[in-house]
Amino acid sequence: MSVKKNLVPAIKHVFLGGAIFFALPLLFLWAYARWVHIPVATFALHLQIIFWFWIGFIGIRLLLDLLPAKEVFKRIASSLMVVAVFFGFIALYAGILGGIKFWGRPASVQIISTYFWQLPEMLRVLEYSPTGVALVVSMIFLLAVGTAYLFLLHHDWVPAICQWLSTITVFASAIGLIGISVSLLLSLQDRGWGGSLEPLSLVLFPDQAEWQRQNHKTDAAHAFNLRQQHEIARNAYIPEKNIRKSNVIFIVSDSLRADHLSLLGYERKTTPYLEQDRKRGLVRLATSAEAVCSESSCGFGALASSQILANQIDYPFSLQEVLKLNGYKVHLIFSGDHKNFYGLLTVYGQVDSYFDGGMQKNRFANDDRLILDHLDTLKYWDGTPTLLQFVLMSSHYIGTRFEEAPGFGPDANYISYVGRGQSADFREKAVNYYDKGVLQADQIIAKILEKLQQRGYMDDALVVITGDHGEGLGEHGRYTHARAADSVYEETLRVPFIVLAFGKADPGILQPSRVISQIDIPPTLLYALGIKIPGIWKGVPIQIPNQRRYIDFQEMQLIGLIDTQFPDFLYKHWIDSRSGESLTFDLLSDPGEKTDITSQIPEALRNEWREHLKMQPGALPKD
Repeated sequence: MSVKKNLVPAIKHVFLGGAIFFALPLLFLWAYARWVHIPVATFALHLQIIFWFWIGFIGIRLLLDLLPAKEVFKRIASSLMVVAVFFGFIALYAGILGGIKFWGRPASVQIISTYFWQLPEMLRVLEYSPTGVALVVSMIFLLAVGTAYLFLLHHDWVPAICQWLSTITVFASAIGLIGISVSLLLSLQDRGWGGSLEPLSLVLFPDQAEWQRQNHKTDAAHAFNLRQQHEIARNAYIPEKNIRKSNVIFIVSDSLRADHLSLLGYERKTTPYLEQDRKRGLVRLATSAEAVCSESSCGFGALASSQILANQIDYPFSLQEVLKLNGYKVHLIFSGDHKNFYGLLTVYGQVDSYFDGGMQKNRFANDDRLILDHLDTLKYWDGTPTLLQFVLMSSHYIGTRFEEAPGFGPDANYISYVGRGQSADFREKAVNYYDKGVLQADQIIAKILEKLQQRGYMDDALVVITGDHGEGLGEHGRYTHARAADSVYEETLRVPFIVLAFGKADPGILQPSRVISQIDIPPTLLYALGIKIPGIWKGVPIQIPNQRRYIDFQEMQLIGLIDTQFPDFLYKHWIDSRSGESLTFDLLSDPGEKTDITSQIPEALRNEWREHLKMQPGALPKD
């Protein structure tokens, strides 16, 4: 009778423990639903996975109680397990929500693993003390263990259940629950729930979602049509016989905005090396271009495929593929972890070699010195025309700033701007931090070209320097790029476009129009080499004057254009495709985009803009 009496509260404690176990997942789903408009079924799918995990958790708890140890030690072991699971949930959910905030979708387990093992350096970049964080986390962990111990002391259901059942029954039940849990969890990949935006599936199997990069996705039918067009263009392409076989050094510095380069008129000396190259007569073009979006995925996609965001797909007929068809070797050497970044490498196609920061352990993945280390292993040029493409992280807020690198005064990583982003003092520190990164990128570029010079690649080489997108530094109340709501302002879209010619290389007469699009960079390169430009590309070489009227851009639901037809005006107009609201600025009279003049634009012209923007397919903003 006493056992049955003890069983009733034990059953109540099972439900209490279950409620606490599911509380964090429910809280997460509430936040997830606020950030990602998910179908109701997604809630049930995630809770189903948590339930599978929970029954395995129960099985392990039952096994622990069978250990031949004192109750206090079994309770300590159970408390450690409970807290470990709790911290695991927090880490998982933080990775999901952090990925959504900064990249538009949950961080994959591959990305998480890359940066987890480099967590101390990541914390230093974010200006947190690794020792201090470790102490705080340890204290919280110990406090949580103590709390769990006290909870189990008064509300643990396992001992009562184990007293009610025989040892063999408890053991069999535990093994059965663990077996069911493991088998169900192992079947998760085959269920394909990532397509329903179930977050854990997207973390473990990021390729299950529809084609999507960061904050944009492509309609399946449109993507299928585009793939067919690219395959037709690929099959129809015939390489040129007589080309100028100059090497191509293609350098993309992440988050590099044009107006913070002293080469382009910025008051601070952020690019002394490039200015020296201009004095040496090496700089053939120093201007800016409009990025197609304010994110890495579509920025790199534009630079590889000469396509605006609406027409980007995986495995396009890319610049790298065209060069290989024309006899070039292609080597990609990137800082950062691009291999695991939402299928980003699919925009390049097959290359001769690939290396990024996630493939080495000597330095932090976002430390540009790893590029210099890798260049020490590069073979001397054998005369075969070669494309060497580099991606730098020095100008990115999460790129390593070297202690020995000079700065411009007190600085602060503006990723921590929350709550103080409108302060003039903080903005000054943020700008100092960013400018130090630009100066550091200039130094890295100098060292890259020096190492390539030593290996013979610069005797006949075209060098292109640009950015994938810009960076907000407090203008319009925004910092960083992408996830900011109003992230199609010029500070996040305007990137440099710099061309240098070394040795025998000759890009021809570069005569930029009033506004250059990022998609014009690949065809400009091919034209300089005398290589046929794929017909499917949308950009135009700036060596040829063109009459293109619109420069297109998009970020999430903000879809816009720059109208180049008026000599006395340079209208920039965009529409929020969800709310229908629009903004218009004249970049000639108002380069800071402070005064909305939509009401002053003739209705007929506004209708023309709207019709053009309505025709942009694909790249749909997430609901």
